[in-house]
Amino acid sequence: MKQILMVLFFSFSIISCGGYNEGVIQKSERGQLKFVGNVLQASVSIDDGESFVLDKADVVYQIKPGTHVVKVYKNNQLVVNRNVFVDNGVTMEIEIQ
Repeated sequence: MKQILMVLFFSFSIISCGGYNEGVIQKSERGQLKFVGNVLQASVSIDDGESFVLDKADVVYQIKPGTHVVKVYKNNQLVVNRNVFVDNGVTMEIEIQ
């Protein structure tokens, strides 16, 4: 009798531990821009938005996937003016001379 109770107890314990969970995780859509080359003190504007100054090389900036206009100014001169298409999960590298 004691053995039957032990078997039942362990059977219920194993059954109640949890079940199989299934689901789909969809990450939010993001692309990335990476500026390389002579980046120090370059000013960047994306889609004619507010500009920001690059102070380090090899920094990655997140951006929504799609087509964007990227303008880079160095010493108040336009050095890069590109239309880029950034796909989801892709890093687009922009070289600054």
